[in-house]
Amino acid sequence: MLGSSRSTDTALLVPKPRGKVRWVVLGLLMLLALINNIDRLALSVAAPGMQADLGITATDIGLLGSAFALFYAVGQLPSGYLIDRFGPRMMLGTAVIVWSAATAAMGVLHNMAGFLGARAMLGVAEAPSLPATNKIVSQWFPKREHGIANASWDAALKAGPAFFTVLLVWIVAAFGWRSLFLIAGAAGILFAIVFLISYRNPEQVKRLSAEERAYIQQDDDGGQQDTGVKIAWGRLFGRRSMWGMMLGYFCNMFGYQIFLTFLPLFIIDQFGIPFASLGYIASVPWIGAIIGDLASGWISGRLGVRPGWTTKRAKKVMITTALILQAIVIALIPFNAAFAPELALPIAIALMAVALGFNGAVVAHAWSMPAEVTARPTTASVASVQNFGGFLGATVSPLFAGVIVDATGSFDIVFWTAAVISLVGAAVYHLMVQKPIITAEELGLPAAPGDPSEKAQVDA
Repeated sequence: MLGSSRSTDTALLVPKPRGKVRWVVLGLLMLLALINNIDRLALSVAAPGMQADLGITATDIGLLGSAFALFYAVGQLPSGYLIDRFGPRMMLGTAVIVWSAATAAMGVLHNMAGFLGARAMLGVAEAPSLPATNKIVSQWFPKREHGIANASWDAALKAGPAFFTVLLVWIVAAFGWRSLFLIAGAAGILFAIVFLISYRNPEQVKRLSAEERAYIQQDDDGGQQDTGVKIAWGRLFGRRSMWGMMLGYFCNMFGYQIFLTFLPLFIIDQFGIPFASLGYIASVPWIGAIIGDLASGWISGRLGVRPGWTTKRAKKVMITTALILQAIVIALIPFNAAFAPELALPIAIALMAVALGFNGAVVAHAWSMPAEVTARPTTASVASVQNFGGFLGATVSPLFAGVIVDATGSFDIVFWTAAVISLVGAAVYHLMVQKPIITAEELGLPAAPGDPSEKAQVDA
């Protein structure tokens, strides 16, 4: 069973050190996540202007969202292997430069074919970003802090729509939708330069104190290396837990991508809000996502050190519970129409904020799960395959939503479908994510403390 590995014993944990270098690294990852999601968010903020300027439909906007997600999903598979093989620094720095160029290209193109090509390039280039981020977290933080570390960068991912939507709307209103893509692209290239200059792996950082280094490495006996391990993807796809993580994440990302692509259009179309007034209103749901991320990371961290619990069990409980609650809240969104007009919009916004809070809880802990169910040298590969499955869901949902909205003039069916799929995700995570995926023994390596047991039966 998933929770059958070594239980967390607080007496055996290395005390927290005074050093804070790992949190500086996390800050760099949070800045990366912020820039990452602004590049994705730019389409939804620019969509009303693109519709007015070019006459494209909701289905076209959905197709652009799906094009990004499809190529992002496919790009996950080689990304995880390359990150595990060669390390995250060069992969991530190069990726940011390429995806920033793709974002800027959206500001100079004039037809759907060009837009689709740019969105496809954006998807391929962004594919290494989150697996590399997850790999860096596994290198810089002990497992007891993976939940809050992953929740923090995922919260930063949501900070773009939460705190910058007002600015992005103002840029579009003042300078046009094309300027938004150009500015976002330039910001990404600047960050890539900063990242390549400043980031190094823990063993290369001289200012890292011995005390903090021991704290970071408390789950590692030093016998495992983070790079240079080769693993065939077929071994991952042959494991039941891997399929459970893929399918469960598919269900969560199905709903997330609907919000990311269509939230501004939903507010404008359903409530008649002028574009110039959109910024503050569209920001609120994403603040809920940030709160959900951080609160869930704190809760799972507390659960993981309770007697009889493991960090694995805490994360799995958080994922399944959040998916169930997310489903209930999403299903309630269409019922805002039952209230007076002055209440309908606030109720819809509040429900979307709560739904995205639960969605963020799933994302943060889904990214923490690879370190729990596979040997350390394969964490990026497992995370990438999970994200591949997730973004197949993100590929389907925007196009599905666009077609439904164009056909019915309403988002009701879209939300109810997302709710049902979220419930399916909870069942999948609970029933299928059970046994280790890859053990250190399979790789011919000594097991690090806390890794899936060498003697544990994998779910081949």
